[in-house]
Amino acid sequence: MAARVVQPTDDEGQHTVIEAAADRRILVEAGPGTGKTHTAALRLAKLVRSDVSPAQILVLSFSRSAVRTLTNRLAKVASADDNLVEELRHISIRTFDSWAFRMLRLLGDNPAGLLARTHDENIAALTEMIVGPERDDVRQLIGNRRHLIVDEFQDLPGVRGELVVALLDLLAPPDDDKFGFTILGDPAQAIYGFTAKNANDRAFPSPAEYWNGIIDRYGEGISTVRLSHNYRSDPPIAQLATRLRTVLLSDVPVDEKIGAVKSELEALPECKALDMESFPVEAGSAILARTNGEALRVLTKLMGKELVGPAVLHMRAAGFASLSPAWIAGLLRQVKSPTVIRSQFERIYTHLGTLWGEETCRSLSLPTSELCWTRLTRAAGASDDASEFSMSELRDRLGWPDAFPDDMHDTTEGLVISTVHQSKGMEFDDVTVLEKTPRRKNNGQNDDAHGDEDEPDIEEANIGYVAVTRAGKSLNRLPAKSIYTPPTYRDFQDGRRRLCTWWNRWINLEMGQNGDINPLGFVDPELLGRGGALELQQYLLENADALTGRKVILCKDHSAKHVRWKIHLQTDELVGRLLGVTSPQLTFDLLDILHSKGYSLPYRIMNLRISGVGTITSSVDRSLDAPESVSRLWLGLSLYGTGDFQPSKTKKA
Repeated sequence: MAARVVQPTDDEGQHTVIEAAADRRILVEAGPGTGKTHTAALRLAKLVRSDVSPAQILVLSFSRSAVRTLTNRLAKVASADDNLVEELRHISIRTFDSWAFRMLRLLGDNPAGLLARTHDENIAALTEMIVGPERDDVRQLIGNRRHLIVDEFQDLPGVRGELVVALLDLLAPPDDDKFGFTILGDPAQAIYGFTAKNANDRAFPSPAEYWNGIIDRYGEGISTVRLSHNYRSDPPIAQLATRLRTVLLSDVPVDEKIGAVKSELEALPECKALDMESFPVEAGSAILARTNGEALRVLTKLMGKELVGPAVLHMRAAGFASLSPAWIAGLLRQVKSPTVIRSQFERIYTHLGTLWGEETCRSLSLPTSELCWTRLTRAAGASDDASEFSMSELRDRLGWPDAFPDDMHDTTEGLVISTVHQSKGMEFDDVTVLEKTPRRKNNGQNDDAHGDEDEPDIEEANIGYVAVTRAGKSLNRLPAKSIYTPPTYRDFQDGRRRLCTWWNRWINLEMGQNGDINPLGFVDPELLGRGGALELQQYLLENADALTGRKVILCKDHSAKHVRWKIHLQTDELVGRLLGVTSPQLTFDLLDILHSKGYSLPYRIMNLRISGVGTITSSVDRSLDAPESVSRLWLGLSLYGTGDFQPSKTKKA
């Protein structure tokens, strides 16, 4: 039987979703800017105001940016009702990646093994448990949930779509109407179908097939609400989005849809130059590219040759490492006890907060004492009402995907450089879309595996539509000629992929992935000299914010037993303060490129920048000076960009 379709005006449609009982099952088809996130936040608030506790609600979304957007909107809703503030803070809003990791860990899987696998592998493993013999164990662990909200459903093909289907079958079978769900999505914004095409050679259903499959399964037991009025964009952009949406959802051939989107993008006003003077840098601006390589080229061009990069630039692309918040090491680096009790923590927080002053606290993005304590106890695996936490547990869990809220590392302040895919769930006042650069091959490997260039793919049209609909006030086009030929992906050992190009006698290789930097280098007395670790830690503490965007130079370490590069701040004199050292992983990958072609490892690697200062730990058995030898927590930094160098032929003996 067909699902009930509710087609009221948009305000009525939002009201229908918000006011629905907890056991209702609803599909919300919401175009861009139609108040989807606002509706979801108000629905959560309504559920909590009724007889549903936060612990009975689970919210799953595709990306951290979508989680952040919903969390921020929920905070605004809560601020208008003092009775809801504390309740809404306890709602579990997670990405599929971190939730699957948490579930598998609690079901007995070894965290080290989970970290060694990809997110997709963990999600697939959880799905197998749900549909297999461990089904009852999973249901018991999920507990007394009463409502599930799934966001961005159109972008969940492959393993995530299978997980949603399995969860619905487990929690909300059609013949049992006690458990409700709200699924939000938009077929016209489906741009992640390529992940299903490349998943273990298995043929997964398309996004539309998942969507229609749920409608068919629940029949009259599910309602579909359509939201279509664009509240985000000014009339010209809203009208453009409407024209494109009409074409994308029509029955015309795919190549005609692609052509229609391409024509509209080519008609956008052109930005004449790619420089900081041409782009607004206040919050709410973005430049969107098709691939990670293009986004990286845009960022490099905007950064220019300046040693101190604009702090208003933020890169959002896959591949680069992210660190745990810097305030953790700032507060706990000198702790000597194996456990931290609440009163001890309060004394540390008060003392250091006063000693640091407002500027350093702001640089570290230091939360309130209460929020710090809550996040630390949860990260350490303690209960919400814990009066102490274990330092060893905190260290062990620091890098787990579920250790901290999924929106903690996500920022949209300033000018954002992003791929269209990474921008999903975000909105900006001003958007500039980079024209798609010609696809090229690098050693037989394409940049991003988003389909066959020779075969028309509806996602090519949807990507342009998503880019257009991120904009609220202004929308422009940046010619492809504004950037150099972007780097493309190359495969390395252990499943690593790096953006790489060999162009005009220069090699540009993406650096800054997890494992590229030796974590001990930030506190190693042999590297930094006597007292050098303490001095560096203080420098990182006081300059955590100012270092973001600073250019560094990598210099080959001739004194080391094995080839590595020292990481220095780059100055007008070229080599400045020593900050750390690279790991063998980076050496192996450089050898992979150079050795077979008869080239030697470079002495200097240029143009990398600091992406941020954060908390570092290491389980490697190595003697360190106090206090790091006891706490095993310290400050370090992460890098992003391409390391650029001119290779030279190996000298023959």
